[in-house]
Amino acid sequence: MNNKGQALVEFVMILPIFLFIALGMIDFGNILYQKYQLENHLDNVVDLYKENKNVDINAYVLKHKLEFTNRLDGEFNHLVISKKINITTPGLNLILKNPYQVKVERYIYE
Repeated sequence: MNNKGQALVEFVMILPIFLFIALGMIDFGNILYQKYQLENHLDNVVDLYKENKNVDINAYVLKHKLEFTNRLDGEFNHLVISKKINITTPGLNLILKNPYQVKVERYIYE
């Protein structure tokens, strides 16, 4: 008996699932990396905010193509930085809403 045909059929059946998982891992890795980068950007923005350098904050946000919101919430100031990321995995972009928005936030006591 020749089992080569059976192995090929099994490989063809498993290949799409394997590719979906591999591409999904790449997308999730990119999301985690972008979140880590946004945490670093937020640290820089908080330092500028504490020094009352609003013009520098706006320049920094524009330079790195980020979205920035600042809102006073009682005695705390709520700083939020976000960025939109394109999801490339077919099917996963429908679940995570393409483009996916990564957001980090911090409260600062005034």
